Parts: sequence; structure tokens; C-alpha cells
Amino acid sequence: MESRYRPRRDDQLLEELLEAFCKLKSKLGVVTREDVKKSGFQEEDIDSAITGGFMQEEGGQLKITDRGESLLLNHRERFLHDSILHHGEEKAQLDSIDHWISCHKIDRSCIADFYSRLKAIPYHVEELIPLIELPEGREAEVVFLVGGRGLISRLCSLGITPGTVLKVLRRAPVGGPLELAVRSTKVAIGRGVASKVLVKPL
Repeated sequence: MESRYRPRRDDQLLEELLEAFCKLKSKLGVVTREDVKKSGFQEEDIDSAITGGFMQEEGGQLKITDRGESLLLNHRERFLHDSILHHGEEKAQLDSIDHWISCHKIDRSCIADFYSRLKAIPYHVEELIPLIELPEGREAEVVFLVGGRGLISRLCSLGITPGTVLKVLRRAPVGGPLELAVRSTKVAIGRGVASKVLVKPL
């Protein structure tokens, strides 16, 4: 089954602009119109985002507003849910935080941190894939972990934390674990756990 994630074209363009802005902000610190235009957007795209209250311009610098952050977070949440975690599957509608708690085992006390980390992703969310999909021999940067306190603590103890570069050394056949090179050590994790580790291929 194809993903349900189907934004309207205007919404999609705005979401892409906000994603591009966040990536530029992480890289440059200060973002101007020219920086955004170099990423492939038009002057009118920026003006539309400002007029709509999603961005603002002060002293030649572009900034994202609370409304823009809310839209961006909603986009990332839907894309993460529909196109990454449940891609190609029958799935429940994402309609409340209770879904993350019941289906994805995120502790209720960690929900605020989950959304904070989701908002802070320094890349386009569309650039991410689950570690389980990374081919043997490829390297990737760990960007986001999906799970409760126990799972995240376990991954951190193995050195699998956001910002870490790892490499898939071997994929065991018939649903076996993945052998990884992480910080000069070799570790093995199950495929279920690997599906909760989102990475950016290098």
C-alpha cells in the first residue's frame, strides 16, 4: 500500500522551503534570501512564506516563526510515520500522541523530548532512511532514534547516537542481525531495532 502522505502542491512547496531553511540554518547560522534562492526557491516563494506568517525577515535575516515551526514539525511527524516507519504497510492513522506511545513504545514522559529532537533534525526529513535499509558496505550518519527510554539507552550504550557515523559490515540472512562498525568497534543489532534508527546515507 502506498503512503497516505499526500500534501497539496502549495503545502508541499512551503514544507520544502522550511526544510531547506532549517538545513541552511544548521550549516550557516544566519540565513538570507539569497541563501534560500540558491537552494532553488524563488523570491515569491519566500514572500509567500512571510505573508503567510511562517517566516519573518529582520535586518536581512530570515527566521522561522512559531507557526512555521508548527507546520514543519507536523510535516516531519507525518513523513516519519507514514513514509518511513510504516512505508508500504497497512497502518493506523496518526491522530494523537497516544499512537506514538502505544504503537512505537515511546514513554509518555519522553514525548516532549521526542518532538524536540524531531524539530532539531538538521537535514531534510526526506533524506533519511531506516538503518535496516542501508546496503552492506555503506556508511551513514545516525540522525534520529525512535523508541522509548529503554531502547534509546541501549542504543547509546552501543555508541549509536545522533551524529555518529556507522557502517554496515554484514547483513545476516533470513532476518538475522546487522553487524555494524561503530566508533572503531563492531556491534550487532536486530532488524527490529535497526528499523528504529534513522540515518542519512553518506
